[in-house]
Amino acid sequence: MKRFCILSYCLFATVASLFAQELYPPKLKDGTWHNEKASLRYHPEGRDFVIKNGARRFTRALYGTNTAFRVEAGDLPEFALYMPAMGGNLQFGLINGAQSKWLIKAENITARYRPGSMLYTIQDPLLGEGKMQLNLLALSKGDGLILKIRFENVKSGAEVLWAFGGASDQKFKRSGDLGVDPESSFYLKPENCKSNVFTVDRHNFALQYGKEKTLKGRFPAAIRIADATRLSSPIELDQSGDQQNPLLTGKIKVKNNKDFYVLIQNPEMDKAPVRWTPETQFLASEKAREILANRIIVDTPDPFFNTIGGALAMASDGIWEEPSYLHGAVGWRMRLPGWRGPYTADPLGWHDRARTHFNAYARSQVLTPESGPVLADTTFNLSRSKEAMGTAMFTNGYISREPDGKLIRPHHYDMNLVYIDQLFRHFNWTGDLAYVKEMWPVIKRHLAWEKRVFDPDNNGLYDAYAAIWASDALQYSGGSGTHSSAYNYRANLLAAKIAPLIQEDPKPYQQEADLILKAMNAQLWMPEKGWFAEYKDALGLQKRHPSAGLWTIYHCIDSEVPDAFQTWQSLRYVDTSIPHIPVRANGLEDKGYYTLSTTNWMPYEWSLNNVVLAESTHTALANWQAGRTEEAFKLWKSELLTSMYIGGSPGNFAQVSRYDATLGESYRDFGDPVGINSRALVEGLFGVIPDALNKTLLIRPGLPQDWDHASLKIPDLAFSFKRNGKTDEYKLTPAFAIQLGLKMRIKARSNSIRSLKVNGKEINWRNVDDAISTPEIEFDVAPAKNYQVEVVWGKGSLSQTKLDDKYRLGARIDVNFADAKILKVYDPQGILDQPATMDGNLKAVVKGEIGNRTAFVQLQQQDFTYWFPICFEIIEKDKKENQILNLTDSKWRKQKLETINLSTFFNDQVGQIFKNKYLSPRPNTTTLQLPIQGIGDWTNTKLNPEINDTGLRHLAGAKNEFTLPSGLVFNTPSTPKLKNIIYTSQWDNYPAQVEIPLSGKANAVFFLLAGSTNPMQSRMDNGEIIVYYADGSTEKLPLRNPENWWPIEQDLYTDGFAFDTGADRPVRVHLKTGKVVTFANAAEWNGKEIEGGAATALGIKLNPAKTLSKITLSALCNDVVVGLMAITLSR
Repeated sequence: MKRFCILSYCLFATVASLFAQELYPPKLKDGTWHNEKASLRYHPEGRDFVIKNGARRFTRALYGTNTAFRVEAGDLPEFALYMPAMGGNLQFGLINGAQSKWLIKAENITARYRPGSMLYTIQDPLLGEGKMQLNLLALSKGDGLILKIRFENVKSGAEVLWAFGGASDQKFKRSGDLGVDPESSFYLKPENCKSNVFTVDRHNFALQYGKEKTLKGRFPAAIRIADATRLSSPIELDQSGDQQNPLLTGKIKVKNNKDFYVLIQNPEMDKAPVRWTPETQFLASEKAREILANRIIVDTPDPFFNTIGGALAMASDGIWEEPSYLHGAVGWRMRLPGWRGPYTADPLGWHDRARTHFNAYARSQVLTPESGPVLADTTFNLSRSKEAMGTAMFTNGYISREPDGKLIRPHHYDMNLVYIDQLFRHFNWTGDLAYVKEMWPVIKRHLAWEKRVFDPDNNGLYDAYAAIWASDALQYSGGSGTHSSAYNYRANLLAAKIAPLIQEDPKPYQQEADLILKAMNAQLWMPEKGWFAEYKDALGLQKRHPSAGLWTIYHCIDSEVPDAFQTWQSLRYVDTSIPHIPVRANGLEDKGYYTLSTTNWMPYEWSLNNVVLAESTHTALANWQAGRTEEAFKLWKSELLTSMYIGGSPGNFAQVSRYDATLGESYRDFGDPVGINSRALVEGLFGVIPDALNKTLLIRPGLPQDWDHASLKIPDLAFSFKRNGKTDEYKLTPAFAIQLGLKMRIKARSNSIRSLKVNGKEINWRNVDDAISTPEIEFDVAPAKNYQVEVVWGKGSLSQTKLDDKYRLGARIDVNFADAKILKVYDPQGILDQPATMDGNLKAVVKGEIGNRTAFVQLQQQDFTYWFPICFEIIEKDKKENQILNLTDSKWRKQKLETINLSTFFNDQVGQIFKNKYLSPRPNTTTLQLPIQGIGDWTNTKLNPEINDTGLRHLAGAKNEFTLPSGLVFNTPSTPKLKNIIYTSQWDNYPAQVEIPLSGKANAVFFLLAGSTNPMQSRMDNGEIIVYYADGSTEKLPLRNPENWWPIEQDLYTDGFAFDTGADRPVRVHLKTGKVVTFANAAEWNGKEIEGGAATALGIKLNPAKTLSKITLSALCNDVVVGLMAITLSR
């Protein structure tokens, strides 16, 4: 069996530089993802995103006045209005004599996204040696566009024609967003023009369209009505008359160095003074754009980062519509109290917007009743709580989705958790105790509600009820969720800290925080592995689900649950177990860029295994919080390159990455990535972390070590860093609402410090005792108007070492740190036997669990002490012979095969699996869980594929046997309706274990199996078969999703990146047709639903010298049904 590992490591790794890259950097697969030929579409020029001769239209949205209106533009100079519904298409053409072409077909087009505007430079033979320039803006005083046109050195005789129309008033599926609605939605189509009614007055027009909607505008020359069916060329349109498909057209003769304007707007939203001309509108809109774009200014040695400030400010403004933040700026433009969008407010200085948002939803908190009954909703096959006010979830403390208390109604999400987390972070930015006191009742009700509804047994661990973005299909069946427990830990801990500041009792909140932390470490932390489990089952065998999603890792770190050592180990899990996808593109230097899938779970289900900007960015932030600066930076840059430069939309904050195998690049300026990228820039890269309630500003720079300068300007702070040789200088000018003292934490650049000065005065510093991989220093400074910090580092370098990347169990490890002394060894995973240290040398024998493992040694080197992680993979002591057999091998024809008659053990027909009602055991709590038919999830509650075994029964024929192409024979009933499977399950419908007697000796055993599984049971043993010998010894066949336990209704999708089983493909038998699918013909079925379902054939070696006693079949995971259809022995 192949070991699951998406990363490939070289046999011998050198831990060389502590600065140029993170320790133990992953080595990615060669080549490109899915063999694609990607290109760096956009490149940075100053603060602009630039593309030359791009081919895409309508990919960059321009927002104006914080409404759902937007202007659509793209690589090509053709535009559309979304009002919000299709408000028309505006395009231009060039005419010179008898020649013409549409502007989007010009020979050379340079498009420039200057955040908030699109600028185009067009060159074409029809313009001679000159050029045409366009500058497009959304209006600042209304819903509309303003376009400036200018010519330079264009030869006489050239004309520019425009065409405007096609206002269909159609609302698209996802508001015309990238990747989900086609580009053609915004095309100028004759059929969209039929209902348009124009009124023309020389340069001005009015358009009536849709249901009593109006647009008005002005062009720079006389307007007339033309025929939208005559769009094959500008000349043809120019020569057309008024027909049944009207549009506006007109043309201007080119005049060099003169500005022409086009204005189109919704007159009902026009707030501009009446006297304003189109030129005035343009100047006002550009001024508004500049102010917004300059809100955040970033300057670094890396040009790819210098664009982010304006792009982030525009996207952040795009998801704001008073009184709340929205789920997305384009698609999913709806109000929700939670998810990560509102995180954008405070780091970018919009504290007023943050408060407006929090106040709006505080008014939507439910006050009565105090509690209610737990009711699972029969409408949704018991998969979710009944969505009715007064049931347990929708009681005192719950926050409804509509702001300002306008419509208090149930909604299937717990958005309280992230809303409260954002509120606490807002307190840390503002330090406003009066507001803390005002919001204290909201916090109290929330904490009581979370405890009452999601930890009713008071074990300190909380169920997660659709509490994060990645919540669709995420269901814990009453179990103990790690990310939800982490959120509640932080909320209670911070409530305990702020309570005394407003004369409230901190004790109950501190007690709850202590209870949660103790329970998480006792029940969810896996010390032998070194990370938190995804969750722990409430029922059945109460198993821990070891394969954590990204959200589990980063939420724990963001909530400050793990200590420094647990944090490092958790991120090593991400390094080694979460699939890494290389980010490579033409025009981009390959520096090991990569993106992450959110999990390694299978089969695919939306939101459970995707490639998502917000998830990877949150993971980058967790790396910064852990002090893994270089890995954080590499991951974040990879994400920005993917979303902003390689993707379809310049400066975009996409929801779903182009590297997502199922959806591809989808949505623009989505709330979650806008919010978490705001934090990544401010808190991560520049390390600005205010604690205003305690009057402290923590600065922990996360800049790459090879940068010699960087600066950030946000409304609350100006940050500047410069390096000159061994001297680092930081200049900080705070502008917070209250004065804050400075606490600064800096990574060491050498093994000593020559001097440390703040504002010209030498000050003392402290060693950060739990710093890992690199020493860190920390110091405090009293409040001041500004701070000038100067650090002069010594000449000595930090110690380096060499490690093999793999060690066998029982092997000796010998690690040497030159110029350092080992003070302590900390071995939390138990991988070092008999550790012995002398000076800088560590000797030990490798033990512990197979897999990637970590230990730590504390080093002292001149001025500093710090912990160095010892990371390597433990492999088996001796190479084990593969017990799993190849069932496609033709040698089985020559073996003496004996089929076992299981008819007396069969307890059902295979096709019954999803016809049952799985009613018990089920938790009596508010939870999300498997629908009663045994398949689907809380968002897909009626899924019920038909399992039809007629083909298999037909193949069995009179002998009740069928044969695989390799010659393996299985016994199975051919008579319709006869039972033909032994089902086991933790559900009460079937026994959890079945025992089948055996006798004699055999060298191999083969099984035909069928059953269910789902992503929540992935990367763990769903069931097992144990073969017992007469002497009590055993052979075990774990039935593990996804290696060999595949769902009956579908084949798993694999691509070697986000989806990799880590094992050879099992033989599958299609039940309806009898078709046998092996690796040789598997491509056709990759990721496909199998009509009628499929069984899986597996086999293992046996000891031919031992006498067989029995076989047991067991179902281990909740939710699954594990079935055995046939057994064959090779005697």
